[in-house]
Amino acid sequence: MKPRARNSLWFFLGFMLIAPQDSTYAMHDEIPRVQIEEFMKLIDSGADIVILDAQPKSIYQQGHIKGAISLPWAPELKESDVQHLPKNKPIITYCDCGPGEADSADLAAQLIELGFKDVRVLADPSIRGWKKAGYPMEK
Repeated sequence: MKPRARNSLWFFLGFMLIAPQDSTYAMHDEIPRVQIEEFMKLIDSGADIVILDAQPKSIYQQGHIKGAISLPWAPELKESDVQHLPKNKPIITYCDCGPGEADSADLAAQLIELGFKDVRVLADPSIRGWKKAGYPMEK
């Protein structure tokens, strides 16, 4: 390994050891997951739920689960960001983040911290699986 590459590697490793470990990017395994089929049954039964799309607004506008509200993931939500959402209804968040559903799980965790009680995450394959199953989408 060349000296410059070795120095860069040591810098990176050193930085990783001293960098603060932020739970913002954790997978939040403690938050319940909802499988796609179970989610579709809730919708079909007419359940009064709030569906939140955690993807960037530009992706949401290209197509999202029917009835979903855009609430793009942010490192720190404020009460003013969610004041329009009812705290007494079940909420299901989703994204297209792959295993762990990082953005939607973190969004769910932040909602819980802001006082929302019944918050769940659409399990991976999340929206990809939803589309593949041919379930309702809208623009």
